[in-house]
Amino acid sequence: MASERLKDRTYLITGASGCLGGVAARTLSLEGATVVLMGRNIKKLESVYDALEAAGAPKPAIYPLDLEGAQEADYGTLANRLQESLGGLDGIIHCAADLGHLSPLSGIDGDRWQRLLKINLLGPILLTQALLPLIQRSAGSVVFFGDSAVGEGKAFWGAYGVAKVALAGYARILSAENESAKILSLVFTPGPIRSPIRLKAYPGEALQGLKNPEDIQEALLKITLNPSS
Repeated sequence: MASERLKDRTYLITGASGCLGGVAARTLSLEGATVVLMGRNIKKLESVYDALEAAGAPKPAIYPLDLEGAQEADYGTLANRLQESLGGLDGIIHCAADLGHLSPLSGIDGDRWQRLLKINLLGPILLTQALLPLIQRSAGSVVFFGDSAVGEGKAFWGAYGVAKVALAGYARILSAENESAKILSLVFTPGPIRSPIRLKAYPGEALQGLKNPEDIQEALLKITLNPSS
């Protein structure tokens, strides 16, 4: 490992088998953190696990959980297992997301609203709520990935866009309510990235103007080390 600036810290990363989640896992673990890889695809999680082990990072943990199908009790079970097996938690990096399809709000039926809001909004909120007592004990942080394409609300970004705007408000309220406990909740919006969601939303976009996922490592590490800066 290049350094151990996050040694003895533990972070849960949702969507850890995806593009941004994999980068987050590598960034934190190569700085000495123990990362809990959460996602729905066990084989992909195992691939990330093997890559981290091969790089000499601290031994990660795998926790398969699908935000779409998870119930509130499942998050409570996760909190108990993290306490029992790892002794606590220093932060969450919320990377899991599902765009669905670009669409006017009027074109989204009830089933799609429920599915996309559960993955992009309700799931992250319930997960954070269940793990908050652990993070309070460590005066840790909760980081949500924002999307620069959505901004404060743009047309046709559908349920995904609604969720991103709502999460930004949730993050501000959560941070304000936990100021005395020195817990920070924030949205990290790195700008246009060559990610599956971006490529799906803009299939004809020139790739030269997009950051590679690995380009966010320094900024993500900075807010993990100093979330108040």
